Amino acid sequence: MEKESPDKNLLFAKCLSDMKTNTESGFSKVENEALSEKLYQLIREFPIAYIFYYPGKVSEPSQITIINSEPGQVERIESRKWIRNGRNESNTLFHVIFHGKMNFEYRTGNPFMASYCRRSAIIYQNPKANECPETDWASFKKRFKRYKESYYHDRDILLSEANRFQNRGSLTAMYLSYLNIYEYIIRFLEILCIGHAFDSIDLHERIKQLTRFVPRIDGVFIKKSGKEYYLVSELEKAKEVAENGDEVQLNESLYESIVLAELQLHKIVSDRFLELKKQLKSEVSAQKSTGDPDSSNEDKELSSIINKIIEVHEVEEIYLFHQSQNHYTTTYFLLLIGKGLGTEILNQIRQSVKSKSEGKLEVVLIGHSRIWIQTNLFYHQAFFKKVMVPENLRYQSNKNHPFIHWENPYTPEYPDLDHYYISSIRLAAQYFVLRDNAESENYEGLGELFARTVLRILRTFIYSKLSYFPHYLPAFNLWSLCVYAEPKLERMEFLFEKCSGENFFAELGNYNRFYHGISRLTVDKLSVMDEIIQLLLQKLELTCSCIIDKNKEKCYSLSNQG
Repeated sequence: MEKESPDKNLLFAKCLSDMKTNTESGFSKVENEALSEKLYQLIREFPIAYIFYYPGKVSEPSQITIINSEPGQVERIESRKWIRNGRNESNTLFHVIFHGKMNFEYRTGNPFMASYCRRSAIIYQNPKANECPETDWASFKKRFKRYKESYYHDRDILLSEANRFQNRGSLTAMYLSYLNIYEYIIRFLEILCIGHAFDSIDLHERIKQLTRFVPRIDGVFIKKSGKEYYLVSELEKAKEVAENGDEVQLNESLYESIVLAELQLHKIVSDRFLELKKQLKSEVSAQKSTGDPDSSNEDKELSSIINKIIEVHEVEEIYLFHQSQNHYTTTYFLLLIGKGLGTEILNQIRQSVKSKSEGKLEVVLIGHSRIWIQTNLFYHQAFFKKVMVPENLRYQSNKNHPFIHWENPYTPEYPDLDHYYISSIRLAAQYFVLRDNAESENYEGLGELFARTVLRILRTFIYSKLSYFPHYLPAFNLWSLCVYAEPKLERMEFLFEKCSGENFFAELGNYNRFYHGISRLTVDKLSVMDEIIQLLLQKLELTCSCIIDKNKEKCYSLSNQG
């Protein structure tokens, strides 16, 4: 057998050193020495970004979450015997998650990521990985609420469909509906208890796998064999019946048991939501009670941003109207009131804040003079009246600034929305004309048309949703305002990453500047660009068409009165 070279020994020593360097004092450590050695070995073999550790409470297993940088390696890591048998061998549950999946689930409000992927739980961090911030319950709870409500909403829809089929006497359709409901709830349990879903394996195997993490599931289903569960098998018969039409194979007498099992699964999901919520809130309370300096981190961050703003340009007031956070960056949405707050000044402030914080802080800035707001209430009162409230005020140069004279009664009119809407869809049409008729491998102009189309759509979307038509802000700011207005849009961000990685918004900005060179667009990238525009157009049409139609009806009514 070939002896291990001194270079490899040095590499191993460096890995151990890096791991120890990145393990902050006071964090919980893995007490099992053999398990620690296996984790050390793991970071040598795979591109691990983080390892998080939660020690188990009395009679409960410990939790180790391994965040891998490459999606293709997740299954390889999960297949390790010591990970599969962790509960029996070391009373430890292992969660192996792709780094991108962790970020995505955190943004959508998955409490598993917020609970287990926390800075205070890190025992290893790759030197190349960005710092993982603490989760602040106050800023996360809205996201958590949306995530939880989406589960209840979709479950209700699925149950309504099943009940409708039952009322119509369609046993096959009802059983298929309950099979979908089971799959839906099991998927949520996987995400909430393991960290990611296992869509590629059958429902029986998924339930069996979940029992390692949620032993209560054993009390829901009776095992038909070592690999199958009776109730699931009975429901699956409906698939065959749907093809041959022979409902005699279905056991109608199992209906109450099927409903009861669904209620039991739902109770487990509800309890898990509650458990993770308590865990999140208790972690924050624990940090505050021990006098952790990070407990006031938000105030410190905001103070540093405000100081930077005042350093760059004098303002009268600053309002914080929204805040968002992912594992890398905290973003503050600020309205600045003052003179001379043009695009150039706002961009200078944004770059200064981002540079000073090394990318950990981001700002979405809106800047206007007080008189501009006052004289444009016809367009924007609904937005500014919502933002300029005392609880949002974070800075005043003095206490004698006058209040805006709000108009009452006031109804948003969205003047010229139809003009901006038509402008957006026409430019999008030009993009697709060029796409359909471009010569082979000649993609010149497509990037520029794409960027300008996207920016027009974003500005028009903001206007239609917020009753505020922004100036020519950077692409990132426009998109952030869109997500603020419609949080579900965040689900589209995977397309941005698929298109340009982390450089999507930078590319939009580059395309809007003069560039003299040959396009480097590819067929695959253009396909993603097509999909982005199509989805954005759908969203825009949905929001604008209703407003435009109402305005037309109002104009028609007024003309008849005249």
